[in-house]
Amino acid sequence: MIGQMAIKQERDIFLKLAFCRADLLFELDGDFSIVFAAGAVNMLFSTTSQDLTGESFLNLIDEKYRTNVKDLLTAGEKDGRIDDAILKVIGANGVSILATIAGYRVAEFKNHFFLALKLGPTKARYVSEEVLAEAAQTELLDQASFSQAAAECLHERTRAGSDGQLTLVCVRNLKDMTKKLGTSDRQGLMSAIGDIFKAHSFGGNTAGKIDEENFGYVHAKDVDPELVNMEIEETAQQFLPEGEDLGTKSTTLDADGAAMSEEQVAKALVYTMDQFCSNKGKVTTGRISESLDELMNGTVETVKYIKTVSKTQDFDLVFMPICDLRLGKVHHFEALSRFRDAERAKSTFQIITLAENLGLITGFDEAVFDKTVKLILQFESRGAMPSVAINLSSLSLVNDSFVESLHKRLGKNESLNDQLMFELTESAEIEDLERMNTIIQSFREKGFKFSLDDFGAGSASFDYLNALDVDFVKFDGPVVRRACASKRGNDLLNTMAKMCTTSGIQTVAEMVEDKNISNQVFYCGIDYGQGWYFGKPDPDPFTFADDFVGNE
Repeated sequence: MIGQMAIKQERDIFLKLAFCRADLLFELDGDFSIVFAAGAVNMLFSTTSQDLTGESFLNLIDEKYRTNVKDLLTAGEKDGRIDDAILKVIGANGVSILATIAGYRVAEFKNHFFLALKLGPTKARYVSEEVLAEAAQTELLDQASFSQAAAECLHERTRAGSDGQLTLVCVRNLKDMTKKLGTSDRQGLMSAIGDIFKAHSFGGNTAGKIDEENFGYVHAKDVDPELVNMEIEETAQQFLPEGEDLGTKSTTLDADGAAMSEEQVAKALVYTMDQFCSNKGKVTTGRISESLDELMNGTVETVKYIKTVSKTQDFDLVFMPICDLRLGKVHHFEALSRFRDAERAKSTFQIITLAENLGLITGFDEAVFDKTVKLILQFESRGAMPSVAINLSSLSLVNDSFVESLHKRLGKNESLNDQLMFELTESAEIEDLERMNTIIQSFREKGFKFSLDDFGAGSASFDYLNALDVDFVKFDGPVVRRACASKRGNDLLNTMAKMCTTSGIQTVAEMVEDKNISNQVFYCGIDYGQGWYFGKPDPDPFTFADDFVGNE
């Protein structure tokens, strides 16, 4: 008797603990029939736990989510675990209610399913609360959020042995057509398109908008993408002017990468989406794993290219003028690398980022430095010119051998401190700011000025400004553009400029593309401007000779 009471007490404790995580608990047999139910059964379904016994659990699920839930339960047969997944249950009066399901299939208990159901509102399995909030406004996930959600979903389902596919859809003429529609029709059209993609996606939350005309959604194999395309075209007719229509073109990839990590799937998806958009609805692969193979092959070739270019210096340098906003004269230049290979030239930023990620940027920074110094010495015969700023990655500056080598190179020509400056790029996050500042000061003590590049672009910008003693701060182009678009932004830029000036730091604004922006940043207290208004990058800095500071 005492033993039975102890067992009952232990069972009651476990039930209470379970309800800390869930609103309802279910035990299902191998056919998904309910064996046991506890929790808010009466409140949700207006019935009793006893009455649910013997019912199919799938009957409690909204019809749009049944296939997904059945797949998850089936997948649970293989590894025993069912991770959090979003779904909707049919409550009293047929109202669908958002919920999250998780659980296990336990071999020791007749191989039954034990499920915990937590009622919404809650975050989806595949995206964060912040992303969901944004999606509620834009109807669909943006590209970055979609690739994250799709990768998690496909990886989970592939790992569990369940089928999944990714379909990318180009809605042709959508961009131009929306410009012809009024606000109401435009919003109605975009909302309708979003609803269609979401309705056919796993969980209703794995659909995204890649750009203005390209979309993607992750779905089960029983979804026919051609029928979805037809549904979009037919629905669009409700909002378009008479005689106008939208065409759709789609590509579907199988999620076959069982051996791929979630990160690899995400990279493959981003690569596939970029390929789809740039090739106007075409991709060269039929499976996610093939996209990864193509990406990796491309990466290997890019690595070879970076190493070769760093060794042979088979690239060009151009000089971008940075002008004194008060005088309208060139104060100094920024040296920018340009790859000679036409295809590589289109993706310079991506290649530099890859070089940083793979630890190859130090060799390239050395090559840029050597080539810049060589050109500066050649230009000396043509007369005095403003100093030139070279970009250095923070990853290079924390490399002891690179710093030592750079000091030796600079020591061979002491006049360079009047001709050379450095820009610290923020593309790679700096972990040890104190150490970085010590390295920067070792160059500044020799007369070389330092600039903090891309200020305002990253969340760490103000930490950098607080920790690093520099001569210049360069405000990131998009930050400048947004600041010039509103009074609030203008005031904010003015405040940041004053903060720098008070600290003895001079300021540079990027993306100064016209006279209006030049005037705005000048009145905000910015010292220098860089952008096409002052001139495009040129391989010959003496193209701007008439505008050098000191030349009247």
